[in-house]
Amino acid sequence: MKIKLLSVFLMLFAVPSLYSQVDIELYEQFNGKYDFTFVGNTLNPIPNGAGLDCSILTSSSAELNLNPDDQILKAYLYWAGSGTGDFEIQLNGQDVVATRTFPVVFVSTSDLIPRDFFSAFADVTSLVQTTGNGTYTVSELDLTDVINNDVPSSSNLYCQNGTNFGGWAIFVVYENENLPLNQLNLYDGLQFVPTSIDITLPSLNVIDNIGASIGFIAWEGDANIANNEILSINGNVLGNPPLNPSNNAFNGTNSVTGASDMYNMDLDIYNIQNMIQIGDESAEISLQSAQDFVMVNAIITKLNSQLPDATIEVTDVRQQCNSLSIDIDYTVYNTNSTDPLPAGTPISIYANGVLVGNTQTQTELPIDGSENGTITINLPPDTPVNFELVFVVDDNGDGTGNVTETNENNNSFTVNVTRWVSPPLQQPEDITVCETANNSGIGIFDFSAYEEDLKNLPTDIVRFYTSQDNADNDINHITNPENYTSNGPAQEIFVRLEDEHGCYTIGSFFLYAVDCLFPDATITAYDVVKTCDSRIIEVSYTVYNLDSDDILPAGTPISIYANGQFIEYTETLLNIPIDGSEEGTITLTIPDALPMDFELTFVVDDTGDGTGIIQETDETNNTYTISVSLVASPTITGLEDIISCNEGYGLGTFDFSDYVQSLKNNPDDTVNFYLTQQDAEQGVNPITNTTGFVTTTNPQEIFVRLNDEFCYTIASFLLYTKNCPPQTYNYVTPNGDGINDTFFVRGLRNIFLNFKMKIYNRWGRLVWVGDHSMEDWDGVATEEKVGSDNNTVPVGTYYFVLELNDPDYPEPIVGWVYVSK
Repeated sequence: MKIKLLSVFLMLFAVPSLYSQVDIELYEQFNGKYDFTFVGNTLNPIPNGAGLDCSILTSSSAELNLNPDDQILKAYLYWAGSGTGDFEIQLNGQDVVATRTFPVVFVSTSDLIPRDFFSAFADVTSLVQTTGNGTYTVSELDLTDVINNDVPSSSNLYCQNGTNFGGWAIFVVYENENLPLNQLNLYDGLQFVPTSIDITLPSLNVIDNIGASIGFIAWEGDANIANNEILSINGNVLGNPPLNPSNNAFNGTNSVTGASDMYNMDLDIYNIQNMIQIGDESAEISLQSAQDFVMVNAIITKLNSQLPDATIEVTDVRQQCNSLSIDIDYTVYNTNSTDPLPAGTPISIYANGVLVGNTQTQTELPIDGSENGTITINLPPDTPVNFELVFVVDDNGDGTGNVTETNENNNSFTVNVTRWVSPPLQQPEDITVCETANNSGIGIFDFSAYEEDLKNLPTDIVRFYTSQDNADNDINHITNPENYTSNGPAQEIFVRLEDEHGCYTIGSFFLYAVDCLFPDATITAYDVVKTCDSRIIEVSYTVYNLDSDDILPAGTPISIYANGQFIEYTETLLNIPIDGSEEGTITLTIPDALPMDFELTFVVDDTGDGTGIIQETDETNNTYTISVSLVASPTITGLEDIISCNEGYGLGTFDFSDYVQSLKNNPDDTVNFYLTQQDAEQGVNPITNTTGFVTTTNPQEIFVRLNDEFCYTIASFLLYTKNCPPQTYNYVTPNGDGINDTFFVRGLRNIFLNFKMKIYNRWGRLVWVGDHSMEDWDGVATEEKVGSDNNTVPVGTYYFVLELNDPDYPEPIVGWVYVSK
């Protein structure tokens, strides 16, 4: 036996349960010849209970059986179970996703453990209408993650106290012409006991209690627990024995099929004909249970209703262009009713939610009767062009009505209205063409494209007129807009745009016939004359009048720009005929701020600010640009004076041929040397021997001329000589053969003019003394005789002391000389 709550514990400890639940409230109301039924099944293979087998199915099936004349109106699927929920299931193999959910948490006083339960909802009307009677199978409802038979029931959160369950039910509303007019109210949520709950069912309208019934979709009821489980309505205990005893209302049964094996769920319907009174607007449901844990998911009431049903329809809306006043035809109906609709039933009219008019029915409308009416309303000035017009019957203008109806939700009719206003006209552009003849002022125009371009809708009409009056009166419109001849150089054409309602807008544009015989000025620049190291240049140019229809007048401006900067202005001198030209030359001074390389631009018909004074056939070909590079004299660097040994009297031999290449800035440069500045300037009489040049003065200035492609530079350098150490030849053979006949010292005579030389024999005796005034020593002793007079000294080695008497050589030079025969 399953015991959910220990009775002894409850009696000893009156501790209240802790929970969260979803209150049951009205969800939907149905008025008509309707009734309802249930179809559903449990997922529990056996009743639950502590210590019992704890398993759960993932699918189950049930049969729907309606009478042949029953037409399914609505079908709502509810499913529920232990845990936080599975909200994606299948019904007859089709995916169903919950659109509403009802999560609850229950904390039992027996163990104070919070447990989650859920219910879910989905509208399955389309599927059930298509399937009709037959088997319905719910599958993929998988709660095995919380209800697991592999886990001992004492360890499973739901099995240990017998609250493991799952199931599903479809609430079906059907229509049958043989039924009385009933009102069905569907209430849903998820509320549970123990120990008791009280639910108020609002929005009832009891006209006749005959056949009144109430249905319940409930979960987790147990047949074996009947501990003070009482269900009552308005204080009256409900019961349907033997299926539903009055002390065990939720006991796993189905009132539709009579089944008693709906383990842990109930689909029960009770007759409440004597428990609800005519005129009741609500009912009180009370459920108490001292032990059994029961969750109520949905409650359905069925009450007989004898009422009118006011509906309304707008049949026509009539307007005038640009008017806020509109005439509306409407019809009020009393169909789907069982009582006349009284005269004076109020009607309110709203434009975009703003009350704009009121009226009322004029006569009593019988069942299935109707009444036509017309009303003129004046819209507020701020009403937009497109607005929503709503007619509401049984509405006093504040959302309240005077008549109780079978259906309070079908009193309005909405129509989207577009006010008739003059159509927006896009401003057509003026049209310019050439005159038919020079100075005629008349042109031939084609503005037929505006017939389509100016339309807002394909149904619009566009026409053209020569006057405002004709356009307003729609008379004498232009019939040849594709080939229209103007009446002057500027003619205004009026255009009328009319929409399908006859609303129109008038605009205008101008036709201009202009002189199209124009010159066409172009220009070229060439022959830039430049001067070395000067920012003044001379440029030749030619102005042309090619591809033209008229002369280019004298005085046509020409502006010259350097790198975009205006630098000079000139003008043409004469009229230039068609296909003619005029040459010119202008001297320009290039500003110092501009680089040496720049763009020089000539613009004809330009006053210096980018504007011209001549209308041309082509205004885009007035510019000509050339690249200009100013020229500067080449630079000479690395030019130094050259020093060579004094070869006598300060003169010497020099090699400055290396400068021929080292002074060049570019390979094509030329380098030449000259004796005078004048020769260098004139480029005449260049020095041809640069490798062995013999100076004539000391120092001697040499002029160098460096030429590049355009310019030249002249510079100079000096050739200096210096007294180099003399070079002695150490052998004397005074035999008269002309070779080494005397003691020769290279670089001595005519250089060191104050020298003095002494020659000694090997015993230190002075043999000879000489200076610049004397010939070189010929081997004959002049101081201390050695041998006979005027005879050559004996063969042998002699020593000399050479005093140069030069500040650069303060010490004497000492060496030897060998005399042989």
